[in-house]
Amino acid sequence: MKVAPENFSGYLEVQGRVDFDQNATVGARAAGTLTSVRVQRGDQVRKGQVLATVDASILDANIAELRTRLDLARIVYQKQAGLWKQQIGTEIQYLQAKNTYEGLERNLATQQQQRNLYNVVAPYAGVVDNVLPKLGETVSPGMPVVQLNSGQGGKVLADVSEAYAGSIKAGDKAIVSLPDLGKEEIESTVRTVSRTISATSRTFTVELRLPADKANRLRPNMVASVRIQNYGSSNTTVLPVDLVQHDEQNAYVLIVARQGGKPVAQKRVIKTGQTYNGKQEVTGGLKPGDEVISAGYQNLNEGQLLKVS
Repeated sequence: MKVAPENFSGYLEVQGRVDFDQNATVGARAAGTLTSVRVQRGDQVRKGQVLATVDASILDANIAELRTRLDLARIVYQKQAGLWKQQIGTEIQYLQAKNTYEGLERNLATQQQQRNLYNVVAPYAGVVDNVLPKLGETVSPGMPVVQLNSGQGGKVLADVSEAYAGSIKAGDKAIVSLPDLGKEEIESTVRTVSRTISATSRTFTVELRLPADKANRLRPNMVASVRIQNYGSSNTTVLPVDLVQHDEQNAYVLIVARQGGKPVAQKRVIKTGQTYNGKQEVTGGLKPGDEVISAGYQNLNEGQLLKVS
């Protein structure tokens, strides 16, 4: 085969997984018995929609009592304010009525905020993937209730060995394939590279974004095969890795040389670079136009006469 310059790329192959920016399990915010589940798997929900409710009967009774006291305090305050305008009564009586009324107002607002915690609310619009507890079960703060996926912001995450921390950067080209969606190879780029190395796995996480028409087909936790380009060279010599032989000191190939006008095998020491996918980059020792012997080279000796077809 004749040597001709070409482009060479090396890739790091890792396994990835699909995730979404808005893919979360919405949990309960208060303890109690689940009194209603208002959605089911596959339902489309809007942001702020109540998905389920937790028993708040005791708190509701407290709020009702507080409203009654607040109504009375409002009447007393209004009457006392009217009397004070007419210079009837003392200022202390007026201020006490005002303070009681405003204090109950603040108390009611606090109770209503606490009451809202008994509703499981959608933090964003999306589709219900799963409803975890059943009606009547007891839940506690933080306990998962509804798994909600917005379908937006689909991405692929991959954990990369810390050995490549210096060679992977944001903007690197990548190729992603998803076995569940066929063998199609999708061109992508590295969007972000984590600066934190996991203490347990000794890896860091990279994030890749896919084109919108491809991201729409993703599902959470799909397995992805990721190839990140961590090396590239243009106008370089590339040979099948099998053609490169080694002795005790050097790597070499056999090329076609002319001796007395006849073709003979000649040993040519070379300098090698990166290797990927069965191809070897050659950084020195060969020039364009050299003919590398690619058939029967295992049985040839230097200087042996060749039959060139």
